[in-house]
Amino acid sequence: MCTDGLHPKDANSWPAATAKADKRAKYFGRAWAWGSVQCARNSWTVRDEDAYTGPFTRRTAAPVLVVGSYWDPATNYEEAVSSAKLLPNSRLLSSTNFGHTAYGTGACATEAIDDYLLRGTLPAKGKVCQGDVQPFTEPLETGEPQRMTAMRADESKQLPPVADRIPTSTLNGTR
Repeated sequence: MCTDGLHPKDANSWPAATAKADKRAKYFGRAWAWGSVQCARNSWTVRDEDAYTGPFTRRTAAPVLVVGSYWDPATNYEEAVSSAKLLPNSRLLSSTNFGHTAYGTGACATEAIDDYLLRGTLPAKGKVCQGDVQPFTEPLETGEPQRMTAMRADESKQLPPVADRIPTSTLNGTR
């Protein structure tokens, strides 16, 4: 992670970088970014002289598969869409699964990724894979304790709404 990535020069810049990351990936950006603080160039001195640092808008020799999950809390779907648009020789595979990564969440995504990695075959343009298990599909019954359940995707009628905001005061400890 440290050797192949292009990281800020000074570890003192991480607080600002992590706040910016939280704006891109609410609640996870900061935690994800702090996991790489040791990669600051003034503390991580190992260099990979042939690491590719861009530009990321060039046509590649082989096609690139970009996989984006609608409900991934760590790497948001919008950035997968943006990345696929940047790469002229890429294809976006979308997944409705909840959680980080699509591989292993259902036959559709897993087979599409295997086909790409093993045979170089891209999924059809606009392909959207349904995750096998979708949480939060049953409405809460009034008067009963709240419970979370999961059901198979083919039993689900629609994707549920997702809470999109936690008050800033909760995140920064102020009231």
